[in-house]
Amino acid sequence: MKEFFDYLAENGISPNGFYVLWGIANKVRPSVINVHTELRLLADLDLIEDAKKGILTDAGNKIIDDATALFGNMRASVKAIVVTEDDLVVQYLEMFPKGKLPSGKAARLPKNDLKKAFEWFFKNYDYSWDTILKATAYYVDSYEKNRYMYMKNSQYFIRKQSIDKTWDSELAAFCEIILNGGYQDDDNHIKEKVV
Repeated sequence: MKEFFDYLAENGISPNGFYVLWGIANKVRPSVINVHTELRLLADLDLIEDAKKGILTDAGNKIIDDATALFGNMRASVKAIVVTEDDLVVQYLEMFPKGKLPSGKAARLPKNDLKKAFEWFFKNYDYSWDTILKATAYYVDSYEKNRYMYMKNSQYFIRKQSIDKTWDSELAAFCEIILNGGYQDDDNHIKEKVV
């Protein structure tokens, strides 16, 4: 086992980073770690093409191939690729930061509370889990730049009751951004050269 960790250290990859690389190569969503953070770090190392798309580069594939050659089969068992709705709720939840937001509220709420919120969401909207997870990653990433200031917690992002007792969903708005490709507009801000 020490040889494996030495191999990761030689290549500048954390164990969690390798877990995400392995997950991309095997089409398995890693659990128990903040995948969103690891994707950004892997993109910085040029091991994946884009933190949002999660496509391995040649260097990323080489890491997986070398690890397989050195330490044996690195392929996932087909039985392990079953994804339940509980797994998807956990994936959603793990995108949010641990601990409290600057507002003092917990960023992550209990899974059962989120299930109730998602029941409401799916009664009112028709978005796939893939779109939901991409929209959530984009939302969290956009607030992370400002240290999560004014960010909604994991439940309020799905739905929040307004003063007039109607329900709003910021998640639905971000799903629309994803479906319409608006998430790429961040690089299109007008930049003026100041002399």
